[in-house]
Order: sequence, then C-alpha cells, then structure tokens
Amino acid sequence: SATSTTIPTTMSDEPPTKKQKSSDDWKDHTLNINFAVMKEDEGSNLAGIAEAKIAVIQGIGPKADAILEAMGLETVQDLATYKFFLIARSIQTLADHEEEGKRPEGSVMNIDNILDKEYETKSLKELLEATLSAFEGLTEMADNLLGEMGVKTIGDLADLKYCKWAEAIVALAKYEELKTKEERRLDKELKK
Repeated sequence: SATSTTIPTTMSDEPPTKKQKSSDDWKDHTLNINFAVMKEDEGSNLAGIAEAKIAVIQGIGPKADAILEAMGLETVQDLATYKFFLIARSIQTLADHEEEGKRPEGSVMNIDNILDKEYETKSLKELLEATLSAFEGLTEMADNLLGEMGVKTIGDLADLKYCKWAEAIVALAKYEELKTKEERRLDKELKK
C-alpha cells in the first residue's frame, strides 16, 4: 500500500482543538469517498485531497505512483486534468454517437492535432482500440509504462478509475464549504 500524507480536515490555521470542534458543523453529513482514498485520508476535505500526492488515491501503490510520476503526474489535480485522459474520455463519450459509414460528404470535422498522422482517418470507435502512442506526444514508452497498469488502449485510458476518481474529486472540491459556521458568520459580519 502506498504511503499517504494525512491531509488536514479544515483549511483553517486554528489549533487542533478548534479544528476538531469545527468538524461538528458537518457531523450530520453522510457523504464519503472511503473506497477512493487511503484510510488515513477518509476524513479529509476534497480540496486538500485534490492538492495531495497521487498516492492518496486508493489502489495507487508504489509501482503505479512511480509510473505516473515518470509521466509528470504528481498530484490528484494533475491526474484529474491529464490531457490524454480527458481526450480519451471525450473520444469514448462521442464514439457512442458515431454512425458508422455516415460521415457527411464535405465534412471537415477532425482531431488531427492530437493524433499521429496514421490515425487521423480513423473513426472514434477505431481510436478507442488504438494504442496510446496513437496520440501525438505519446510514444511507445507511454504504451509500455501505462501498459504495466493495464492501460493498453485509448479506451482503457478513458476508463482508468484513478483518473475518473481524481477528476470527480477535483470537480466536487470547487463546491466544498471549507469555513465553519462560525467563520462564515464572522465573514458576514465583516462585510456589513
């Protein structure tokens, strides 16, 4: 299991005793992502998890951590916004709406700027079966590295649960309330 850094449960700089009291504001909440993060990070806030090292994600062991780090992905935010994951997921989403052999005559639609030349004429469904090196900017080295994690095709990358979890954490973190009721009350008073 990967080593994880415990993330504070509040973003406040208050002493630990006051931090503990602040969690009372959320004591009736039932939301959790326990199966997506390491045990010691289950009570952390989403914003802290988003900024944490990838090892906070459950299932990312030392090998996967090293592979992802070699690809320049160090934090949950990095994983959530990994360009090739987002493109793979977009291809997958639209492939379900592709009508085989029905490209309109004269259509100029393309994604040539992300594909190696030999893949530019492929359908979205065909691209899902292609190796990752079909993407311009990824080489056979990426095929080999991610292949060690079971990611062999563009479709596999689109389905990579670690990227999906990271993306969801980062998206939801934007809507997380980090201030206690008392801190919000004080802010409201200061604005008067």
